[in-house]
Amino acid sequence: MRRGLLALLLILAGLPALFLAPLEFGAVRVAGVSLAWWYGGVLAPLLAFILTLASLGASPDDSDRSQ
Repeated sequence: MRRGLLALLLILAGLPALFLAPLEFGAVRVAGVSLAWWYGGVLAPLLAFILTLASLGASPDDSDRSQ
């Protein structure tokens, strides 16, 4: 559970990292749209959705099985 939360926070931190990257890396255009838009509008939500599905389908931790 904690690994999933950490991964979601890292995904969330990706967009500000693109804006703070040197040489305006977030402004690079891919298919006519900025890389920051692709990350914030497509890639990050998709990664968060897949990660959530994976963590919901994962087996419980060993600590939960002790009962």
